[in-house]
Order: sequence, then structure tokens, then C-alpha cells
Amino acid sequence: EKRELVALDQFLNELQDYYSTRFEPHHLQLTPIKKRAFSIYISKGKLVQVMDNLILNAEYWLREAQREQRIKQGIITIELARPFVRISDNGLGIDPTIESALFQPFVTSKGKGKGRGLGLFVVQQLIDAEGCAISVQQKRNSHGRRYIFELDFTGALRDPD
Repeated sequence: EKRELVALDQFLNELQDYYSTRFEPHHLQLTPIKKRAFSIYISKGKLVQVMDNLILNAEYWLREAQREQRIKQGIITIELARPFVRISDNGLGIDPTIESALFQPFVTSKGKGKGRGLGLFVVQQLIDAEGCAISVQQKRNSHGRRYIFELDFTGALRDPD
């Protein structure tokens, strides 16, 4: 629960280093875009849990798209644009049948035994506890699906100007 100052550009570099060896054999990559880097006061453990959940969800769906031969290379993009962090990928996007209930518990479109539908619910709870918010942007990809998660860290900014 201890909050500390986290420089998000450095944090993204750590995420990229951590995931690069895991992703490389599967033709996946994590690409940070640092439009406007910033720092926040947050529990780093919660932040790691939030980002891991979002990245691992993206990994799952990208690997499914690869398995179905819909994509060859999977790319997860994390954009810093103060006070937002936006996470997207080049997969199919969010199933329209669950997009309105995405952050509710037990909502998933993963196959039986592949997920309980608690990940995004937990992410929202963790982010809310830090005075921040998560949403899915309205923009749709080439498949007509929403695909950009947006974390609003206004409530955790070091200098909320």
C-alpha cells in the first residue's frame, strides 16, 4: 500500500526489458511510445499488477490471432501522454458482445478454463483505489472493435497542474 514516486518512462523501459525475452520466441513485441512522460505517486506493486494483467490479456489474444493466422507479428503498444497511459495491440480487439460489461466480474470471452473474467475487474478496483480510472476508448480498429485501454492517472500525478 506504500505509495512512491514512479517515473513512468523508466517503468515502461523495465516492462519492455522484462517481456522482451518472453515475447521474442512468439513473434510478439512491446512498444513504448513516450509522447509526454510523467511521474505518479502510486503503489508500485499495484501498478505492476495492473500493467501485467493488461499485457497478459493482450498476449493471450494476440497469440490466439496468430494461431488462427489472422496476424503474423503481435504488437502491444503502450503510450505515455500525461496524464494518460494507453494500451493497445494489433489483434482483433474487444468482442462487441462484452464491451459494455468489460469491467464487471466474471465477464470473459476466453474459452472454458482459460480465464475467470476477473482480471479487468481487479484492474479497475486497483486503479480506483489509487484515485485513478480505467476505460476503453470509443475508437474502433479495422475489425470494427474497440481496442484501446486508457488509464487516467490524474489522481496520482506528482504535479497535477
